[in-house]
Amino acid sequence: MATENHQWQGIKKLLAIFALMVPAGGLVHAYDAPEPTTNTQTQAQARQFGIFLGGTASQYDLCVKKGFLPKDNQSAEDIAKAFLEKTWTTNQSTDEAVFVQDGWNTMKKEISENESFYTQQRCASVGKQWAKLLVVMRKK
Repeated sequence: MATENHQWQGIKKLLAIFALMVPAGGLVHAYDAPEPTTNTQTQAQARQFGIFLGGTASQYDLCVKKGFLPKDNQSAEDIAKAFLEKTWTTNQSTDEAVFVQDGWNTMKKEISENESFYTQQRCASVGKQWAKLLVVMRKK
């Protein structure tokens, strides 16, 4: 119980860090996404977490595909999925994991509909954001 509570506190801190690290304009139309149907604050936080982490990973992979950012051994989405499997899905309820995935899917849709938005300059910001997230994820 104490370990689970400590891990939940760590995830809450990580979510707060993500919220502070999102550069202006870094998440395309994040506020244009339809509001989720959430019943609890925890579900809403889970969705927001998916938007930040998954959205940034998807943006990074798009920028790699466009040739604006360097390709790594593993895609950003694969790294994010592994991080979620390691930290979120094992410590949170299945219901919350569904909301994390919903947030990520929402961002993937927005990103795919607005690929032209990702110029070399925007991708440079995405690259910096992803590098920050990698540092935080490696600490977990």
